[in-house]
Amino acid sequence: KDENEPTWRLGGGWIISKEKWFDAPWVNYLKLRVSDGIGGNVSKNSAPYLVASYYTNNNVGGKYGSVSSRPNPKLSWEKTNTFNVGMDFALLGNRLNGTLEYYNKKGTDLLASTMGVPTEGYGYSTYTINNGEMNNRGFEVSLKGLILHSQDWRISANTTFGYNKNKVTYVNVKAPVYYLALDYASSYPTIGYEYNAIFGYKWAGLSSQGLPQVYDEKGEITSHQPTNLESLQYMGTTVPKYNGSLGAEISYKNFDFNILFTYAGGHIMRNVNPAFLTCSYSRLGYITNIASASSALAGRWQKAGDEAYTNVPRAIFAESGYSASELYNVYYYSSQNILDADYLKLSNISLSYHIPASVCRRLSMQNARVQVNVENPCMWTHTDQAKYQLGGYNATNYMVGLFLNF
Repeated sequence: KDENEPTWRLGGGWIISKEKWFDAPWVNYLKLRVSDGIGGNVSKNSAPYLVASYYTNNNVGGKYGSVSSRPNPKLSWEKTNTFNVGMDFALLGNRLNGTLEYYNKKGTDLLASTMGVPTEGYGYSTYTINNGEMNNRGFEVSLKGLILHSQDWRISANTTFGYNKNKVTYVNVKAPVYYLALDYASSYPTIGYEYNAIFGYKWAGLSSQGLPQVYDEKGEITSHQPTNLESLQYMGTTVPKYNGSLGAEISYKNFDFNILFTYAGGHIMRNVNPAFLTCSYSRLGYITNIASASSALAGRWQKAGDEAYTNVPRAIFAESGYSASELYNVYYYSSQNILDADYLKLSNISLSYHIPASVCRRLSMQNARVQVNVENPCMWTHTDQAKYQLGGYNATNYMVGLFLNF
């Protein structure tokens, strides 16, 4: 459907600094840009016709088939209307350059899941239709400045910053059960929230027995996992609301030094290694399986009254009489197990030496340099667990290169 519907984009620019009436000696260049248009996207996993797979039956002969994808005759393009306004500028004798951008993207006919209708003969499985609308609004800033320039020295700095606000404005399907809303929130987006929103239970502390507690849909405290969708609350989004970078370039004679920091924030994630100790036993008998565990377990609840000082539940063993899996879910999906995912990362450090031109000529080369790079040596986060999940403990990469141009 609508396969021949055109996409279009219209834009224009105005170099204000070239106007005769413009009189600002400290402004070397100033341009205003505006554009608007509609882009399209086609689903590669859905088709307007029924898709079936056929197999040979080795028992009775012949072939049999199964429906891989139900027909979707109303399937059409995803459409995104993008309005953009920006400004490019150069100031102070071109020592400061930059761009400012504002954008507003409105997506319509976005692909989203919906439930199958049993009377159609395809069961209750979900399928994809043009079923969603979403807005993305934000701005981006990019600056580069020359701080010092002399015969031997050159120092410059650059920075970028971007902010995005994402909101689902329409979708006509909701998660039918609580566990789909918890584990597959992006497959069942909620109107008024981000596409990558996380939902969970509001934490209510530990009980006097050291069990995790949350609030249910009635606002009552419970250690049993609530199964009503109304008990779920918005926790945040897994996609950064803002991100940016800060870099510097320092040159002295034949040496160049570069450093780059990147950062992101305004987002969260679930702790995949919660401070919850359960006990499983091997097939050899009553022998505890060995597994990794959070270091926060050292501060777990161990006696009555500890609930006033810790949010780490007691150890749950098989003989305790409690449902370890249910209590784990209560804790895992609670707001207590949400991590702040903000980070600052030292992404790259490089030092290079340009071999003098006189040496290159004697070696029949146009130019050459030796360079040392260090990638991702440091990351700073709010917690060690967040640093681990964001890859902050991954090995640092060291590289040494010799670049020759003949």
